[in-house]
Amino acid sequence: MKNHPIESLYIHFPFCRHLCNYCDFYKNIPVDKELEYGEFETSLVEGYSELEQFLLRNNCEISSLNTLYLGGGTPSLWGVRGAEFLKNFLLERNIKLSSTCEFTLEVNPGAWTREALSSWQSSGVNRYSLGIQSLDANFLKVIDRVHSIDDVYETLKFFHEHNLSFSVDFMLGLPFSEKYNRDILKELEEILDYAPEHISLYILTTKAGYIHRDHLPSEEYIEKEYLDVANFLRGKGFDHYEVSNFAKKGKESRHNLQYWRSESVAALGASATGYLKEAATRFKWKVLESKYKEEILTEDELRLEEIYMGLRINQLYDLSLQIEDLKTLEQVISHWEKSSYLKERVGYKLSLNSRGFLLLDSLMNDLFKYKLI
Repeated sequence: MKNHPIESLYIHFPFCRHLCNYCDFYKNIPVDKELEYGEFETSLVEGYSELEQFLLRNNCEISSLNTLYLGGGTPSLWGVRGAEFLKNFLLERNIKLSSTCEFTLEVNPGAWTREALSSWQSSGVNRYSLGIQSLDANFLKVIDRVHSIDDVYETLKFFHEHNLSFSVDFMLGLPFSEKYNRDILKELEEILDYAPEHISLYILTTKAGYIHRDHLPSEEYIEKEYLDVANFLRGKGFDHYEVSNFAKKGKESRHNLQYWRSESVAALGASATGYLKEAATRFKWKVLESKYKEEILTEDELRLEEIYMGLRINQLYDLSLQIEDLKTLEQVISHWEKSSYLKERVGYKLSLNSRGFLLLDSLMNDLFKYKLI
């Protein structure tokens, strides 16, 4: 039997210059960069051997990639060394990048060099995700970003002037936003001068004991900020194609769409999470060893996840494929339609608009309430 091709790979780089006060991704500040980068590279080599066997046991294999995403952490810190390592890593394992492969590198302002970016481009990187978060220096300090506002402008200017394909990460719901009346639309207006093709706008989520938890804006403020931003970006030619993501036509993140469409994605690196659709299995790499933990999803879990993911993107999703009680389903969808949560509806097929995205968890609760899932 022919193995299923896995065409997307995520690699997690676990190092940063600084640990921001809100971030809960796995990362460390290296004490001995040469030693710790070497250990990380060794873990990728060992981990890939484990991954290869895991894929084969599930009748899957990697040969050619259509998407490759290097996230973290701050993978741009890996520099020329990382670009050369990864290029050789792929060659030695006969992993090819397809002619249309989307290869994304996450970059933080102040954590890149021209020499390194040139090396990454030679290795196949053709898309960048810039961790900007805000264009207000005061809010950068509040969220404990180590880069300066000058670093931000230098980064945006470089990527714009060199016609590089890039996305910008921005954050909503920041501490003190309400008190100091953050003008996020003004920030985004300025961002657009640098012609990003894609913008990710995340509502800040915090851990227990977050230092500024008493200064977070109200839910009403965050809702207004989210909808104002969505309306603004749609008016500038961006499609609100996923709950937190906006893109110019044809510039959606193909890698992330693999996750949102519940398609297979392989993963490597401490804390990295992958998914095998063919085996209904999610797997996550452990932090201190090149081992992973498997989670085989039940039919009910798969069903729930597919519905949730299907509603996250603005393509028509057929709820009747997962829900048998069509009479009750019709009542629920009609309620959503009357409440102006839908962008489009064709029978039981629907897609959500920005307001629907904002209230996605509440819409899922409707399905639970009427025992449809």
